[in-house]
Amino acid sequence: MTSKRSLLAPLIILLLALQLSACGKTPSARIYALAALAETGLQTSERSPQEPRRIVAVGPIALPKYLDHSAITTREGSTLLKRSELDRWGGSLEDETSRVLVENLERLLPDDRFLVLPWLESGKSDYRAQLNITRFDGPTAGPVELKAAWLLFGESDKVSIASGTETIAEPLQGDGYGATTEAMSRALADLSRRIAREIQAVSLP
Repeated sequence: MTSKRSLLAPLIILLLALQLSACGKTPSARIYALAALAETGLQTSERSPQEPRRIVAVGPIALPKYLDHSAITTREGSTLLKRSELDRWGGSLEDETSRVLVENLERLLPDDRFLVLPWLESGKSDYRAQLNITRFDGPTAGPVELKAAWLLFGESDKVSIASGTETIAEPLQGDGYGATTEAMSRALADLSRRIAREIQAVSLP
């Protein structure tokens, strides 16, 4: 009997240790990125080799400071913000927004006429789209709300040649933070289309 007890004691301790270690494991974080538009297949037109493409610069892009956080931020009511401990951005939301706007405009503007690049302060461009985003979030059940004011500058880069304010509400198509980030991507796609239309309108001969 004593020998059995002496064998059971270490086994019980081992099982308890395994249970405690399993309970103590921290769940892995889920990392998200915004998605750009799919390839649009725009038809390009004949262009003279001597006719350079017009350069479109995107930036600077300003976002509220409360969104400058690696955790995905949602809203509960008009003033309460909630940050997820396990659902995070792969990079800053500002960088993600800039990247996706550049990629979207690349796909929305005919590539035989336009070259879209992130804005560099020292760089030359034919057009520059500057954005001030004041809201880019929503409740966990949706919708995501994107509020943005934008300015389009020409070569002088001093006087805007077009401007607009946009409020876009994008419902969630599913549950969870994956559905939230997908809705944010769709809202950016809508904003990109509106800016692309203005760029094409002012660039017509």
